[in-house]
Amino acid sequence: MSIVGCFVAVIFAVLNKRHAINYVVSRIFSYLAAYPCGVTFKISGEENLKTSPAILVCNHQSSLDLMVLGRVFPTNCVVMAKRELQYFPFLGLYMKLSNAIFIDRKNHKKAIESTTQAAADMKKHKSGIWIFPEGTRSRLDTADMLPFKKGAFHLAIQAQLPVLPVVSVGYSHIYDSSKRSFPGGELEIRVLEPISTKGMTAEDVNSLMERTREVMLKHLKEMDMAIKPQPQLSTSLVKATEEKTETRRAREEEVVKSAGMDVGEGFKKRKTAARA
Repeated sequence: MSIVGCFVAVIFAVLNKRHAINYVVSRIFSYLAAYPCGVTFKISGEENLKTSPAILVCNHQSSLDLMVLGRVFPTNCVVMAKRELQYFPFLGLYMKLSNAIFIDRKNHKKAIESTTQAAADMKKHKSGIWIFPEGTRSRLDTADMLPFKKGAFHLAIQAQLPVLPVVSVGYSHIYDSSKRSFPGGELEIRVLEPISTKGMTAEDVNSLMERTREVMLKHLKEMDMAIKPQPQLSTSLVKATEEKTETRRAREEEVVKSAGMDVGEGFKKRKTAARA
């Protein structure tokens, strides 16, 4: 797929349409990857992708995230990634041609310089940036996320642009890791409401980061509950419960009868006593 991406990227670069490279390649990849695997998409909030420019933040689960990215990646948007990726064969070339922003996470000074330049470029070209704020794939078996890194939120505040959260449900129902096969199914993706950073300063980075993570985690847990089978009482347990109820009723009737009255009279007397 990286080779196909490079081919498309070269053509669009020659046509001076680099801003469209990621959008076109992502849609091609999404179709080629999802269709043969029997994966369909359920997208909510897709209209929020029109919020541009913005900092798009998405939960990072595994390499299958590329299907999510491919399906909802907006136009005129670039990717921010760790510096090491630019040296990967084909992938590095593709990312350079598509104007990816590389961050040296081991060099704080250079990372700040890259972020500052990215903020300026976003304003100049009115382009968005896609970031995985966890920094690496979580590979978690539960509906959770790793702690967020601050880079995306520093960038959003510095550029005074909104944060646009994107949340994908886990992949356990569409991919069987034990058999390495795709049983297929529906993959839900939610594009949430943009979070404004207007008027925020560097002091607001932590609160913005936590607020974003909380709302994303809330939706992630909701989607996870929807794909999990709800626990049901077994037939034997239901039968046992019914038998206990009948036994209790029978005992109550015996107590009433032993007092010299039928069930109806006992009920009336209890009702009269309650009124008194």
